[in-house]
Amino acid sequence: MTDVELVISANGCTDNTHAYLAYLSTAIPNLIIVWDGEPLGYAKATNRGINRAAADKIVLLNNDTVLLAQPKNQWLEILNKPFESNSKCGISCIIKGHSEPAGRDFAVFFCVMVHRTVFEAIGLLNEEYGVGGGEDTEFCIETEKAGFEVCEVFDKTWNGELYTGGFPIYHKGEGTVHDTTLVKNWPDIFLRNSLKLAKKYNFDWYHWRLSNYWERAVFLKGDTVFPRETTRYQWAAQNAIGKKILEIGCSNGYGVQFFPKYIEYTGVDYDPIIIDVAKEQDWGYDTTFINADINNFPLLQYDTIVAFEVIEHLDKGLDLLEKLKQHCQCLLFTVPMNEPVGFWGPHHKLHGLNESHFPGFEFNYINEAGEITETAAPVDDVNHLNLLIGKWTKSSAL
Repeated sequence: MTDVELVISANGCTDNTHAYLAYLSTAIPNLIIVWDGEPLGYAKATNRGINRAAADKIVLLNNDTVLLAQPKNQWLEILNKPFESNSKCGISCIIKGHSEPAGRDFAVFFCVMVHRTVFEAIGLLNEEYGVGGGEDTEFCIETEKAGFEVCEVFDKTWNGELYTGGFPIYHKGEGTVHDTTLVKNWPDIFLRNSLKLAKKYNFDWYHWRLSNYWERAVFLKGDTVFPRETTRYQWAAQNAIGKKILEIGCSNGYGVQFFPKYIEYTGVDYDPIIIDVAKEQDWGYDTTFINADINNFPLLQYDTIVAFEVIEHLDKGLDLLEKLKQHCQCLLFTVPMNEPVGFWGPHHKLHGLNESHFPGFEFNYINEAGEITETAAPVDDVNHLNLLIGKWTKSSAL
């Protein structure tokens, strides 16, 4: 294999990369350098290189790889073989893995060969993924949807730490994104990109992951809200005072749809992702959604504050509830009643809560079927736990 061109796409480098590339361009004939002083993210930088390439088959090779000792161009010949034996091959790769968010297998793009006809059919890498994580999965899915196949060149073995096989390369997996001096908040970036993937290809996973492993209730616009959640918000709409409402732990804001249209609603949640989802829903109300830690949130004055299944998540949840009384005319809350430690997982900090912990409140109860009652329903094999639902008003406290 002699008809090989070399395109180097580099961006945002803060070492001597730029000077080194300038030197290489004088030493290597026909070398193409694509340079940008600002970091572009994997997909955008890669696309710029692809646009400069002229070959029918384009190899994408990351800079956190080392080609091992081998006969000249052996690695390229190995990558090329699937195209020679399979007319449907669109991508050849070293490793195919499974994407849980997408629910599909994909080629890991640290070293792949892509036929130009694939780019002509589906376009370049999706640059929406920014720094990276997900664009290779999407590209492989779209490749297969277009009728091509993604082919591994060798079988591989996982020893618990790394893959081994017959391909002469070493790859320091995630060598860039796991370097906190280069990429900050990678877990958050990866989660956001995983949600982008899932929203397109695996909506059940998207919906489940927004719930933060079932920690929160999430109902997107148009979803049927479960009976227990419906009951508590219908009760809130009947008992709220005034039009200015603050909800703490608002999730994606689904509760607002149970209130009258005239309210001014502010929803606060600690999770920036769920707040972004709340803003996307377009509930049709006068809504403001804020990402904040309620322990540090600058409270204003509100007509009604709603805190449904929030208090038990906070070490000082009972203190917070007393503080909230200073900022509203009406305070509505729910908590699991007499919940044993571990019943609903490690994210609950307070357990065994009952009426004695909430002086000055009026109480009702919600059973597992979503029925609201004046006395707590028996706990049995059908009704595993009740919710305690409380109402405090400033006038009744005087």
